[in-house]
Amino acid sequence: MLRQSMLLLLLIAAAATVQADPGAATWSGGTLPLMDEHTLLMAHFDDAFDADHAMGDATAEVNGAELVEEGKWGGAVRLGDGQDLSFATEGNLDMAAGTLMFWFRPDWEPGAPNSHTLLSMNLDGDPPGYFVLSQGWWETSGGAGRMYFVWDNQSYMHANTQAFANMEAEELARWHHVALTWQEGAQGANAIYLDGGRVARTMKQDITVRRPTSRLFVGSDRPLSGGRRWAEGLLDELVILDYAMSGAEVAEVFRGQEPEWEAIQARHWAWLTDVLAGPEPELERDDQGRILESRAILDEGTSWSEPEQIPEIVAKIKRAGFNVYVPCIWHGRGTRWAFEGYPSDPRMTERLEAMEVDPLELLIEQCHAQGIEVHPWFCVVKREGDVLPQFVEEGTPAKFFDAHRPEFRDFIVGLMLDVIREYEVDGVNLDFIRTGGLCTGPLCRAEYREKFGTDLEEDVKLRTDEGWPNPKIVQWQNECIADIVSRVATEGCAIRPDLIVSVDGHPHAPTDPPDANGRNEMPWVEAGWVDVVYSMDYGRELSWLRMDTVRAATEHPEAFVTLCGNYERTETGKVIPREGELVAQHIGYCRRKWPGNGVGLYLWSMLSDEQIEALRAGPFAEDAVPRWVRAG
Repeated sequence: MLRQSMLLLLLIAAAATVQADPGAATWSGGTLPLMDEHTLLMAHFDDAFDADHAMGDATAEVNGAELVEEGKWGGAVRLGDGQDLSFATEGNLDMAAGTLMFWFRPDWEPGAPNSHTLLSMNLDGDPPGYFVLSQGWWETSGGAGRMYFVWDNQSYMHANTQAFANMEAEELARWHHVALTWQEGAQGANAIYLDGGRVARTMKQDITVRRPTSRLFVGSDRPLSGGRRWAEGLLDELVILDYAMSGAEVAEVFRGQEPEWEAIQARHWAWLTDVLAGPEPELERDDQGRILESRAILDEGTSWSEPEQIPEIVAKIKRAGFNVYVPCIWHGRGTRWAFEGYPSDPRMTERLEAMEVDPLELLIEQCHAQGIEVHPWFCVVKREGDVLPQFVEEGTPAKFFDAHRPEFRDFIVGLMLDVIREYEVDGVNLDFIRTGGLCTGPLCRAEYREKFGTDLEEDVKLRTDEGWPNPKIVQWQNECIADIVSRVATEGCAIRPDLIVSVDGHPHAPTDPPDANGRNEMPWVEAGWVDVVYSMDYGRELSWLRMDTVRAATEHPEAFVTLCGNYERTETGKVIPREGELVAQHIGYCRRKWPGNGVGLYLWSMLSDEQIEALRAGPFAEDAVPRWVRAG
């Protein structure tokens, strides 16, 4: 228990120790928000909807919203179905830099399965953009279970978190402090903070975003889709500032306004500490006494394609305790090794042509000699650069191939099957196994009309009574991706009967809105095509409740494996290795809580000596032999 207490203190400290901007003003503190020189708008919602302070128009336009007495302090505004309010943005919000904060008490089901929009407004530009904070999503790519803060969709500045979906009913129903920050410029960034800790952030260089063309709506998505998603909860103490607060300042605000902050942060990490305080898992062993457990690590880089580096790679995998290596051999730009009949990555062609050995063959040989399986990784529909232009047309989703094009599916399936046929691989890993959006090109529209007899661009506007995507759109997207998965699985296993097929994704439960991007992991498992679904979950807080829900909804829970992350981003956007103790704790948690097809870690390039030491002192204290439960 002492070890768990020390871990909890480490996690709380890590969440709070973010360097503050020395040039920013210190928050005034107190038991409720106080105005200072950086405040653009402040609304207490005690006696009126109008802002108590505003640099622009303070008048709130009210659409059914109600003032109630049970606020965080004094009154609050109730935002139910068909209820919202809005404020003018001129003078009250600066899109170049800002912080928007409020307290919110959700009236949601545990797991937050439905969509709820808390903030929204339209932005200018051609095409126009939008700003939104929404639990759940309405675009074709799905998004059940995540809260999205989209600063500007056209600039791809958005961050998301599953924090609310991870809360059990009692925790979900209390007041939560929400803060959003954004900053244009050489190092652009937007972030979500919940109860004093950063839960999501996106950073990009040289960012300029669009400006508002509508009022800021609080409680709905009315400016975006006419009002389909409502906040459903109580909102209090809306504050907008003219600069992006640092993590330390947001933590200070939360602690200054919430007297129970220590207990709240302790509960926040109970999901991890409670499980780790339990007994060690009882794992199967073979007749030699070796643990049977698959331990996969994914490598998105190209160092494996340098023959002289392969021995060091294999030695490090072995030293860390992993026994499944997943090297990316196709990242959407060409093969990362010379493979006859297929184009290589143009950046690597000259080096590959001069190579006298086959690095993939050499890699597999040396891994197998150390008891390490090799599962080549393919970014299936992802497209980088201008490669293979015959597989795209105007209207194809950006940075993707057209998955509806039979010629592309034949090409990419042929590549994967030829690798399975020509190399002694143990499995294949399919990433970017989705359409990437909705193809609206002439060929896609013609194919859709021939299949359904209706117009694609009209059908995409239609929704079910639940607000879910049109079932015909979902079916059309699912079928083209399922064609790839099923062919690789059935034909690949005909070549190598013991082949393990894995995919990387965000699995949905049957009760979730469908992902209209063609990614449909659970039916693939039930059909026996996919043995392992790596649920990509790279944050400091794992989406444990979400994984519980998914695994409870299938007859093959062992197929669903959380793929943990081992990296962080600094305040300047630099990617650095995560502290070894937390990486080891995540892996230890997963093998205790979700037995089945092992554990997984992303990313090889961030695997540090500190992480290796922590893994070897904890969950990987003993070596293991890969073990798989086949979906078929």
